[in-house]
Amino acid sequence: MSQHDLAARLLVAWENWDEVALSSVLHRDVALIVDTGDETGGELCGRVRVIRALDSQLTRYADVSLRAVHVSGRSGIALRREGGEVVGVLSLDGAESIDALWLSTAPAKLAHWNRRRPDIC
Repeated sequence: MSQHDLAARLLVAWENWDEVALSSVLHRDVALIVDTGDETGGELCGRVRVIRALDSQLTRYADVSLRAVHVSGRSGIALRREGGEVVGVLSLDGAESIDALWLSTAPAKLAHWNRRRPDIC
């Protein structure tokens, strides 16, 4: 399965908050590395912990939408607020299931995403 296919499955499952579909696309030992730009970032391991972290990203911003994007040559998902501001970028890695995710919410690292026009990201 391609990374693009995995990203598409993750996007649909995350948008619809389908925990069964999320579980099916994430490897049981999936790792999520969160770069917040400060000491609050870190690494989470395991499907349940990662699903909870994904949920917290959606609940943090009531107006966030998810969009498939390319992140440094990888498939990924941008978290974009109604006004166009990108508040997170997630990239993924895996073959049959997603075994690693990288989430950047660091404002300095998202600056170039927020200089783009929202309709071309």
